[in-house]
Parts: sequence; C-alpha cells; structure tokens
Amino acid sequence: MADLIERVRALVPALRANATRCTAEHRVPLENLEALRETGLYRAGLPLHAGGTACDLRTKFDALVEVARGCGSTAWVSAIYTDVGFLLTKFPDDVQDEVYADPDAFHCGTLALPGRAVAVDGGYLVSGRWPFNSGCLDASFLVQPALVEGGELTHFVFPRGALTIEDDWHVSGLEGTGSHSVSGQDVFVADRCAIPTARLLDQEHRSARNADSSYHRHPPITYLLTSAVAPFVGMAEHAYEFYLERLPDRGQVAYTGYSHHRDAAITHLHVAEARMKIDSARLLAERACSLLDERVAAGAVSGPEVLAEVWGLTVYASKLSTEAVELLRLASGASGIATRFPLHQVSRDINALATHALMVPSTGMEHYGRSLCGVEPTTMLLR
Repeated sequence: MADLIERVRALVPALRANATRCTAEHRVPLENLEALRETGLYRAGLPLHAGGTACDLRTKFDALVEVARGCGSTAWVSAIYTDVGFLLTKFPDDVQDEVYADPDAFHCGTLALPGRAVAVDGGYLVSGRWPFNSGCLDASFLVQPALVEGGELTHFVFPRGALTIEDDWHVSGLEGTGSHSVSGQDVFVADRCAIPTARLLDQEHRSARNADSSYHRHPPITYLLTSAVAPFVGMAEHAYEFYLERLPDRGQVAYTGYSHHRDAAITHLHVAEARMKIDSARLLAERACSLLDERVAAGAVSGPEVLAEVWGLTVYASKLSTEAVELLRLASGASGIATRFPLHQVSRDINALATHALMVPSTGMEHYGRSLCGVEPTTMLLR
C-alpha cells in the first residue's frame, strides 16, 4: 500500500501546475483524473471482485493528503469518488454489477437535503434538487437521498443521464470541485437501487459476495470523515512548504530592525506554531484511521462512542489545519494574497471546505463531547 502513496506523491508537481486551470474551468482537469486513476487511488473503496484494493484507512488518508498538497479541489473530488465508490458496496450485488461494470468510472452523491419519492409498482418516482454534488460533471452514477411518502429517508442510485446538472457552482473557494446542483422530476428508480438511509449507514451490507469481507464493515460515516479530513492536512502542508520556500528571498521586516524575515523572532514563532498545528492535525487524523482499521481487523462493531470520537478527532484536525494556513497567510504579508502565488488559492480552498456541514468543528466536537458525557447522540449518523 505504501506504493500507492509514492505514486500519488509523484503527481504533486503536475497537480500544482494544473491548479489555476482547475479553478478557472470549475472542474478537475481530465489529466488529473486520469493520472490519479493510474495510481489506483480510485479503487481504494471498491470490492475486490470489481478490481478494488480494500485499502486501509491510513493509506487512503495519506494518499489523499498528497493529492491535496498539489490541488485542494482535486483532493476533495478524489475523496468523493473514493467514498461514494465505497458506499455503493452497501447495495445488492446486482446493483454493484451495474455500477462497477466499468471499475474506472467515477461516482458521486450527497447525504443531506433530501428530495421526495413516491412508491410505485417495481420502484419509486423520485423528484428533487440536490446541491453540492462535487465531481458530478464526470460521474457515471449519483447517489441521492429522498424522503419516501409515508415511509423513511432513502438513498437512490441514479445513472447520470437521469438527472440534470445545473450550472450553479459560483463560489470563492474550491471552484474546481464543480459542486453543482442536480435535479430531476418523477425519475423512476427500481426497488433494487434504493436503500433506507439508516441501512446505508449501518455496519451491515446487502452483498453476498462481500459477506466475508471485514473491510466492507467499515462504518460509512467514519469512512467519509477519514477521507474528508485529508484535504485539510494536505492543503496546510502546501501552505507551509510555500512559506518556507519563499523565506530565503524575503528581506526586511517592515517597520522593524530586522533586515531579513528569517532572522526575526516572530517568524520563528509563526513557523513553529504552524508546524505544530499541522503535525497535531495529522496525528489526530491518523489516530482516527488507526482506531477504525484496528476495529475492523478485529471484527469489532464500532458503537456510537467510537463514531463520535472519530468525528471529534477529524473535525479538530480540520480546525488546526485551517488555523495553520491562516497563520501562514498573515505571516506572508502581501504575497499571501497575490494571485501569482498559490497561497491565496490554498487559503480560499481550505476556508471553503471548512464550511462543509460534515466538517464544521462545532458540530463534530459537540457530538464527541456528548459521548464523553454519556449523553445520547442527537443525530442518526451516530446510531
């Protein structure tokens, strides 16, 4: 698995070279996707019968960190493709046969903001408008939630052509994710392509072929969290590398007696604090991955307290990473906002990702705090 990380790391220069184009075109360049596909990254969550690698979470996290060192938008879309590929293993084997017919295809989806569905003979008529579909422009299948009339929240698998992609992703960060809304009206979805959301997110599966695989018993919500935190850590690493790269060429610290930034005590403090925030973030994220990998290897079910801990660990890691980038941006002076340098884009991207509902620190930390205090969770995602 270490080979995967090295293969992805080798692409960092190319990803950085394409970053401006990624932002301008509001989508990940095809060259990025094809190069990353060749590394095997997108097969990390696929079942073995579909050419998957059943990659452990620590390796998946480390690989996505490397992608983010190159391009934040590419890293986020890569996390989505990897994770939705894993979510689809929760569906029955005949659905998997369809979606994995091309093991190199990309898939995306969302968890929140459901549409509505009506049960009909053989399936459902589903209608809705689902925002924030990162990577939808290159996805073959999309997984979206809808509330069934008289029933429960359910996730449905749609072929790309069944839904309309709206050009509405006009934002000030992560522009390259192409996270447009998708919509559809009375789209028929067969019974086999629908799973109640509570079952999608549990630690069981409906696949006979995966029945003996401990890997596919990873709790989906924490599988997603260990991917979502990786772009934060990777972007923070990129900011740190850029800061040190420019440091030898930075002269006088304005309005002080220091003739060179490298000699200033404030520079030393900034560099040390940023490094410790990034290292702490990585350690917290790695702890979350190892906790889950060890439990799955032991065949142990992860209860609400474990899921809450992982949520707390990952969002606090995202918080530290975001703080590190802001520290380095302010310490960079005007070069921190110069468009010819990458730091302004890294700052915009990481702050955009910090608004993602799953990664808002206060939410995840509250869930973890409730667990520590022995209080029942307030969300179905932890039950």
